[in-house]
Order: sequence, then structure tokens, then C-alpha cells
Amino acid sequence: MELKGKVALVTGGGRGIGRETAILLASHGADVAVCARSKEECDEVVQTITGKYGTKAMTVLCDVGNVEEVKRTVKDVSDHLGKIDILINNAGVMLLKPFVETTIEEWNWVHDINLNAPFYFCKEVVPDMMTKKDGVIINVGSIWSTKGGPNRNPYITSKHAIIGFTKALGEELKPNGIRVNAVCPGPVDTRMMHEIVPGLDTSSWLKPIDIANVIVDLVLPKSVAITATSIEAFGAGQPVSVSQTNALLTK
Repeated sequence: MELKGKVALVTGGGRGIGRETAILLASHGADVAVCARSKEECDEVVQTITGKYGTKAMTVLCDVGNVEEVKRTVKDVSDHLGKIDILINNAGVMLLKPFVETTIEEWNWVHDINLNAPFYFCKEVVPDMMTKKDGVIINVGSIWSTKGGPNRNPYITSKHAIIGFTKALGEELKPNGIRVNAVCPGPVDTRMMHEIVPGLDTSSWLKPIDIANVIVDLVLPKSVAITATSIEAFGAGQPVSVSQTNALLTK
């Protein structure tokens, strides 16, 4: 129970990587706020946590791209569970579309969720972490965080930026005892991927728990030496190829 007495907030916590991360944090003793837009999904995770591990858990509904909702979310968690010690910025969206067809509204939507939301949450939780001189922040990047490719311009741009944000913030907060790292998953078999490109063969892909294990390992005290960096968690996976994407999108 290495995280007993700690409060964790997981965005995108209702399913996929976020769900598995929230449950795994609870298994180590943390009280967990499960944050997403689906009450049904969040409630299921909360019930799993409280029923299996007996730690505190709560549902927090939030549009993470809305700064006012982020402020309300952090206040609600602080009021009910206590000040946040662990922040997992996991919520994310992807858009598969040629650059010339991508609208300004779509560009802003992807960046609001993938990049602005982590900034908003960090702005709200870091001051208390600085006061305590303790805290862990994990930002979820992607296999595309260091690569280029077609039909994903807003997504790839946002995921590149997450690495820069992580390294800059991690270096700045070192004197305050706050660790900031990014985890960059390879292909993961999640509902989001099946919704974006139906028909993909994901049999060889990583499972959400595989990435949750990496995230929680970085949260635990044993990883005190690791900060201001990104961890690639690709397994044997490769990004969905352009030919695969195009073939499926044109079906």
C-alpha cells in the first residue's frame, strides 16, 4: 500500500488506459478521482475500486478542454478526497483527416483536449504540490510524439508538444520535489481506436493494463530518480500504417 493516504486524479479515467490506471493506483492504496464525460463509465470504475480495494473513489464529470470545468473539478476533488498528490493527464482524442481538410475548429478541439487540458490541470494542482514539496504528474503522449506522418497533423503536433511541456515543467519543478514524466504508448487495443478506424486487426497490440503498469510504476516511490523525461512503451507494436488507414477509411 505504497500510495496509502495519497489522492490521485485520472483524466479519461472511465475506460481504456485511464480505467486500468485508476484501478491500479487504488490497488496501491491511493484514493482516486475518476474524471471523464461519461457518468456510467466513471461510476463503474468507482464501484470496482471501492468494492475490490476499499479505498475512496469518486466520479468527476468534466470537459477537460474547458478551463472553468477543470477548476471546478480540482476543487471538488480537493473538497471530497483532499489535495491532489498524483495527476494523470490521460484524456485524449485523435482525428484522422488530411491536413487540407482539417478545420480550425478541429485543430483547436484536438489541442484543447490533448495539450491545453494538461496545462489547465497542472496550473490548478501544482501550487499545492509546491507547498507540500511532493507530487507526481504523468502526461500521456503517444508513439507519434517523436514521429511525423500524414492525416494526423493536429494529433501529432499536440503529442510532440506534450513531450516539450513535460520536460520543461519537470525541470522547473525539480527543486520542489515534484516529478513530471510522460509515457508514450505504442498501439493499444482501446475502444477509441476501434471507433476511429473500425476493422483494425489489434490482436498484436498492447492492452490498456500494459500501459497502466508503466504509468503506475513511474508514480511509485521506487521511481524517485526519474523525472522530466518521456518513456516509450511501444512493445512490439508499430503505428497504424498509412496504407492500412487509407484502406479502412475508404471502405
